[in-house]
Amino acid sequence: MIILSNLSCYAKFGIELEFYIEAIKKEHLFLSNIKNRIASLGFSCEKESSIHQYEIKSNCYINPSNLIKHFELVKRLITEIAQKLGGSVSFKAKPHLNRAGSALNVHVNLMDLNHNNLFYCSEQKYSDYLIHSIGGLCAMMKKHMLFFAPNDDSYLRFQYPDIHTPTTVSWGVNNRTAAIRIINCNGKCRLEHRVPGADCNLEKVLAAIIEGISFGIENKISPPNRVYGVASDPQYKMKSLI
Repeated sequence: MIILSNLSCYAKFGIELEFYIEAIKKEHLFLSNIKNRIASLGFSCEKESSIHQYEIKSNCYINPSNLIKHFELVKRLITEIAQKLGGSVSFKAKPHLNRAGSALNVHVNLMDLNHNNLFYCSEQKYSDYLIHSIGGLCAMMKKHMLFFAPNDDSYLRFQYPDIHTPTTVSWGVNNRTAAIRIINCNGKCRLEHRVPGADCNLEKVLAAIIEGISFGIENKISPPNRVYGVASDPQYKMKSLI
């Protein structure tokens, strides 16, 4: 558990990593082998809608070090299984210009020291912790692109986006086109950061997200206006990520 700087709270993380496989004829064997090998690490795997694209998902982690360790192990297992089946894996952010990009989506809950969720809403009023966290993440988003898009090829994902690739500094509720997606389940919320690509260093991404949340809460940063439609639509006048 990492206590956020100067704050009596800590973050819980979960991740989703998209990736492509190549030259594997029996994809059902790949998927079944992956599921069996990563289940004990608290990860699952499923097919994505784009051809030959898959996604792994983690459980929630209180200890970021354990999440990072298991994440790297799962990536190695995926690579090994693909190679044994005569194929390969790509963790590039945009390996195919005519297909969906591959993201590293990070889910965050903020908890107090009694393990109560500090992200919540009721009757359209969001907790100050949630609003200021969104504000801090949005305020630092362009600065953190160094970690969210670490390679020259990373920017292809934003230059040739699909509908669910964020291209603006934006947030919305259950809105997959926004950079920050708030997932609201009966008043209990979590935050999903959708900007990082699949080629990111997870440790640096988590550190950037913690920095953004801490900055927002400590300085009571207000976020930009909530987006209700497609966040890249010019009517919303959101700042471009690149």
